[in-house]
This record gives sequence, structure tokens and C-alpha cells, in this order.
Amino acid sequence: MKIAYGTYAMPKHTLEDAIPILANIGYDGVEICTGPRHVGSLPDAMTPSRRAAIRSLLADHDMGVPATFATALHVHETEDGKHAENFEFARELNGMVRDFVPDREPVLAFGIGGRDYEWLKIRDSLAAAGREYGELAEREGFRLAIEAHSGAAVDRTSRALWLIDQIGNDRVKLHFDMVHFFLAGETAEEAVPALVPITGHTHVTDARVHDDGSLDLLLLGQGELDTVGYVRAMHEAGWDDFITLEVSGMVWNKPAYLPVAAAEFAYATLDGAFREAGVPRG
Repeated sequence: MKIAYGTYAMPKHTLEDAIPILANIGYDGVEICTGPRHVGSLPDAMTPSRRAAIRSLLADHDMGVPATFATALHVHETEDGKHAENFEFARELNGMVRDFVPDREPVLAFGIGGRDYEWLKIRDSLAAAGREYGELAEREGFRLAIEAHSGAAVDRTSRALWLIDQIGNDRVKLHFDMVHFFLAGETAEEAVPALVPITGHTHVTDARVHDDGSLDLLLLGQGELDTVGYVRAMHEAGWDDFITLEVSGMVWNKPAYLPVAAAEFAYATLDGAFREAGVPRG
């Protein structure tokens, strides 16, 4: 397995700035965040000269791209016409990432959406939308990873398994962040073996639950997630791609947030967990 970092945590850094910073810390890859709050990240801001420069930076620093994380997309949409807009945006992202990494089929990661209490009401429409995305991915030649999330419609293993099975397209898999299943009361030993077979991309971050039931999403290593147990479980389940570190907006929206220091701290935590678990990098 390898370690990547998501530029979701670096909203004020261009990708050209972020790549050498992360490579120098020790990361093997960079998950590219695209969204209106992330400077210069949208496809229409990626001129041909920028795309060529980013392609060269990735190659020069030997950095992989496990996925593109699109903050503005969700499987569940209630606005008329939004799906058509999302499909066009997905096509644009596919073209952008192909310009960056021509030899790897792009993976587009985004949220499932909805609320946990809506599950029974919207699950069939989620499956139908997922099948439509799968057909788009087949036509355009990319893959999708849709993210379960605490508080969202898909927030536990049983729902993730049901949805991916109902979509029934190998191009649509789970975007698996262990912390959201941890917040649903599941351990890595329970969730990981069940979910790795349907996983197409990962995130990992940390959380702490307070006595009153409130929670904080934190830098990996600052909360209650058993990072060593998670890394060991992923390795034993056969995952051999990137583990991508995420920093929640609950962290990077704070005024005192230091993006490079956060990337360094998270890397030290995950790299240390690899070592303690006896899991090789690469």
C-alpha cells in the first residue's frame, strides 16, 4: 500500500504548489480536490499550459493520483437538471485527469448524499442514479468511487453493501473512509473485510465522540480511531492501492489552521502506523 494526501485540506494552495510540498514530506501520491473553494482547481481554470506543468510535476516527483475528489457532486440530487450538469462536470474532470496522468484510468470520487433517516425513502433512487453514473463511466472510460459518510444516507456497512450490489456495475465502487463507519459503531475488524471487495478509493481521518454525543473530526492521530488496527486490517483484506489521508473541513476552516503542518502531522501518524503494523509501503 501507498500513502496519498488530499488537496481538499489545502484550499489556498494551487496543485502546482501542493505537489512538491507533499512529495517532500514523503507522500507517494496526491488526491486532487476540485471545487469552488479550492483555488484554481476547476477544469476551466486548468489551461493547457497548466495541465502540462502539472503532468511534469507529478512525473518528476513520482507522485501517483489515486482519484479526483469533487466536492460539488453527490449521487443524491433534488434539483431539476442537476444530474445533467453533474454528468457534464464528470466528463470535464475525466479529461483533466487524463491530461495529468495519461497512463492511469481516472477515478472520480464524490459523496452519496442524503440523510441517514432518508435511507428507506431514497435508496432505490440512489441505486438508479448510481446505475446512470456507471453507464456514463463505461462510455467515457473512468471509474467512480462514491462516499459513505456519517449522518448521510449511507453511513454503515450494510447500506454500502446493498447500494453497490444494486448498482451492479464494476465501474462504481465505494469511497471508503473508515472514520464514518467507526462513528456508526463499527470496528476496522468488522468493516474492512466486508468493504474492501467493493472499495475503489479510500480516505482516512480521525474523530472524537464526546459524552453528549457531539463529535469532532480531527487530524489522524488526534482522535480515537485505531489507526494501526485499520492499516493492518486493510493489508490483511488485500487492499494494495493508496490510503489517502483526508483533513476535514471542520479542521481546515479554523482560522489557526496550518495546512503544511497538518500534512506533516497526518503523514507521521499514518507512516508510523504502517511501521507498527508491519505493513510495507509500495
